[in-house]
Parts: sequence; structure tokens; C-alpha cells
Amino acid sequence: MKLKFIFALLVLFMVVGTNCFAQKYFIKIKAVAPHKLKLGQPFTLKASVAHNFNIEKTGGLTCTLLNAKTHMSVDGWFINIFPFQYFTTIANTPFETEFSFTIPHDYKGNFEINLVASVDQIKDSIHFSVPTYK
Repeated sequence: MKLKFIFALLVLFMVVGTNCFAQKYFIKIKAVAPHKLKLGQPFTLKASVAHNFNIEKTGGLTCTLLNAKTHMSVDGWFINIFPFQYFTTIANTPFETEFSFTIPHDYKGNFEINLVASVDQIKDSIHFSVPTYK
């Protein structure tokens, strides 16, 4: 009888303890990258950031453009004017923004788009590789 009571308490503690600490905070980026882009073409990348914190939070979203082969920045060359944006949002309410850039006429090869969002110490990132054509 005593063993059943201890076992029942243990199970109850596991269920209650799991529910108390099951809430894991996260931040999530959503964006759809182009399949390919033409040289000289302007493009606007639409992105949204959401989190599940209980209170309003402020964070930052960075868009970095890299040469796919060398992994060197091409932000200035692609005229990525606003590569960083602050956002303030409440739980489960997405912040929507845009990053505009233009593919140079003389660019060769693929490029990469890296989006990184951070709030406090929590981060999310997504990465796209985009081919170019004439």
C-alpha cells in the first residue's frame, strides 16, 4: 500500500513538474526565398518574426547577403540598404518586414541569403541559396 502511494506521488510529481516547465520559449522566422533571380533584377524579400514569450519583447532581424562560393559579404554590391531591423512584438503576433536589394548586372554565380533573428539570448536563423541567370 505504501509503495503504491509513493508511486502515485512520483507520477503526479512528474506530470505536474512537466507541465510547469514544458513551456519552451522560441523565436521563429518565416520567409520565402526566390527560386532564381535575373541579373539586374530588384527583389524584395518579405520576412516575418514571431515568438511565444508572455510579454512584449524587442529584438533584431539581420539580412546578410553572401557570395555562395567564397562566403564573402556582397551586401554593399547588392545595395542591401537596410540589412538590420529592430522589432517589438507580443506573443504569437508576427512582425512583418521587407529587405530590398538588387542583383548587379555583372554578378556571376549563386548568392546566399541569411536571416537571423534574436531576442535576449534566443535566436533563430534561416538560410537560402539563390541562383542567378542572365
